[in-house]
Amino acid sequence: MLIKSRFVIVDDKEHHLKGIKESMDFLRLDCHSKLYSDEAVVDWEKLPGTRILFLDQNLTTGATFGTGNQVAFTALEDVIQKLICPESGPYGLILWAEQPEVDELKQYLFERLVGEDAKHLPIFFTALRKGDYIDTANGEVIDPARLRSDILEKIGENTQLKALLTWEADVAAATDAVLRSVIDLVPSEFRASEEFSAELGKVLYRISQTGAGMGRARETPRESINRVLLPILSDRIAEHDPDSGDEVDWNTALIDPTASPTIEAQASVNSAIHISFARGANSAPIAPTELGAVIEFPHANINQALTDLWGITEAQLKDEIFNANTDEWADCSLRLIQIGASCDNAQPKSGPLLYLLAVEWPFASPDGTRVNEKPTLKAKRKNVKDAEWSSPTLRFSTGQNPGKITAFRNLSISVTKPSTDGWVVAYRFRDELISNLTQEYARYISRPGIVTLPP
Repeated sequence: MLIKSRFVIVDDKEHHLKGIKESMDFLRLDCHSKLYSDEAVVDWEKLPGTRILFLDQNLTTGATFGTGNQVAFTALEDVIQKLICPESGPYGLILWAEQPEVDELKQYLFERLVGEDAKHLPIFFTALRKGDYIDTANGEVIDPARLRSDILEKIGENTQLKALLTWEADVAAATDAVLRSVIDLVPSEFRASEEFSAELGKVLYRISQTGAGMGRARETPRESINRVLLPILSDRIAEHDPDSGDEVDWNTALIDPTASPTIEAQASVNSAIHISFARGANSAPIAPTELGAVIEFPHANINQALTDLWGITEAQLKDEIFNANTDEWADCSLRLIQIGASCDNAQPKSGPLLYLLAVEWPFASPDGTRVNEKPTLKAKRKNVKDAEWSSPTLRFSTGQNPGKITAFRNLSISVTKPSTDGWVVAYRFRDELISNLTQEYARYISRPGIVTLPP
């Protein structure tokens, strides 16, 4: 519920921590300080949201750089592993010392933090001399204004991180504006009143009712309030509040790769844009009734279910409809995709939900080509029937090659909400992709025809 500190400072001298903390307070920058000791670091926990990590160069007595002694390096690596939470985004490391030797630290960490551990690496390394900002003898503050300008200058040396942090500041400023707009909906006569909270509750009820429909405000209030506030937040972010952060030239942060993106690159970017996996430890689970939910096929006896629901056998689906051979079919997975009108999702209507049958299929190899002539599905598989809709190239799991999911617009079912209890959601299509599929389905079932006597 409460926002974490973005600045984290680690030092083994209490008066040095005090000095930098006072400088941050003067600059109105919230920070979290950690007094290092060999005993204390054992119990440290990760600090989500860290954006700038100040690390004292020598956290252990007698440890120095440039002498071949690895003790200091190991201590810094241990702190990074303890405090940095890779899932919460990028950070920059500022080596904080009288004679910082940042290149040696960078080389050491690049050699040690590899594989999955590489997620703990900072986006950029830089250094600042302690004595320029605090009196190292007693920790008294010297020049906090210079500290701010130097931090911004160091961040500016990495234009990509500066762009992301500026965007984050825009989001924070936009969130402030949206919260203020909600509070302003409370009539002014209740502001200096014990009834303020109750009146705010009425405002939240009306917002939820707007998102869910009459009589439905209490069904899923978090979701229905999001339906109302998220478009407002999006507009606020797009408007950009100049006071939210330093200006950045986004063009300088972009580097044209010139070469066409690989299949893996396409899959990674497309998945980030179009798929929600809700894998975070605190993420709300995706319900099988949500618009865009992609369901693991819920029937154990596939052949019997296909026959009962659509009048086809699994062999017909494989050979005639999807046009795959036995080896290809072994790599495929059946799915159901919940589709429908966005307005019906925004204000849930009574009655059954609509699902399309789909096949999730991986490519033969990471780059979409055949492997040892194995006849498996490829990136450029043609739509053999006009009833098929295929997604962009996506990545459905880390241990699987990129692939696509193909839905059949002529194989739909209507299911009541209670019937979906126990269904397992694999992931959810975000609005743009599910809207495209829904519109394609609507065009398919409404295509005109005319009956005539042939010549």
